[in-house]
Amino acid sequence: MKQFRIAITLIAASILLCACPSKDNGHQYITLANKSDQEIVCQALWSGSITNADTLYQCHIGAEGIRADTLYCYSSLSDYGWESDFEAIPYLQLLIMDAETYSKYLGEPCDTIRKYVPILHRYRLKLEDLQRMNWTVVYPPEE
Repeated sequence: MKQFRIAITLIAASILLCACPSKDNGHQYITLANKSDQEIVCQALWSGSITNADTLYQCHIGAEGIRADTLYCYSSLSDYGWESDFEAIPYLQLLIMDAETYSKYLGEPCDTIRKYVPILHRYRLKLEDLQRMNWTVVYPPEE
């Protein structure tokens, strides 16, 4: 009878441990650190079908203003973190532009913005890049 109780207790403990897997949500944020002395805007693009043609400013996607010497956090699209997002996207693209020039042309047609607002830097980051950078992207680039 004692062996039966031990066996039932072990089975019950196994079921409980298997039924409650730990939930590792991965990294929920990617931090962009603007270490320059000027305000910038950054347009983030992540898509399962991103191409080289997408390296231009995308008019249907906004850009976030980031003041000099501050941080901005890009949140994961899923509850499981950026690691899960990268299962569906090839990379994350960040286009850095001067905020003053961008705001000057913001109400203009897309072609005008693309012509007169230069891209100061373009990041194309894969999961491995972000892991190596400890999930923090620094502008201007340190490497």
